[in-house]
Amino acid sequence: MTVTTTAYLDYTITVTEDSGRYTPRVHREGGLIEHDGRSSEVWSAPSYYSLDRALQMAKTAIDSDKIR
Repeated sequence: MTVTTTAYLDYTITVTEDSGRYTPRVHREGGLIEHDGRSSEVWSAPSYYSLDRALQMAKTAIDSDKIR
């Protein structure tokens, strides 16, 4: 399994690769994330076939205020 981590705005995006599928997860150090009408430590999206797509989807969720 491969793990890629990048900082974006006030968030950390971690993408894990397993069997050619990339799953993005977003968290904020020291705080909860609001998403989908609830709060949690981590937001996760479905897996994608490319690292670039997984990163793009996480950034889009942050930019569109789906994650706060």
